[in-house]
Amino acid sequence: VQRVHWLRAKAQLERWMEEECTIKNEAHWVPAYFRNRADFWMERMDRTVQLTSPGHYAYAAKQRHMWIQLAQSADEALKFIRESEPLVDKSTFTYMSVPAI
Repeated sequence: VQRVHWLRAKAQLERWMEEECTIKNEAHWVPAYFRNRADFWMERMDRTVQLTSPGHYAYAAKQRHMWIQLAQSADEALKFIRESEPLVDKSTFTYMSVPAI
């Protein structure tokens, strides 16, 4: 019974460590994606200027502004996650041996 509990606890800890790593990565990916979309709409704005299409330019400008706002909002909201210390220090973490019966 002790071995089963130990293995379950070990598996749960590993899942938490993986989840923490994933969340920290997503805290970087989300604002980066929003900035990428803003750049995409900036390219669209540049293209519409050449075509002298004021309606398309205005729509692209609106979309770009929206994505920039989302990126800034995500940066602010996720700053705490990106800068937080890991819950488990992986460099000093060692697995204990499985308890003997």
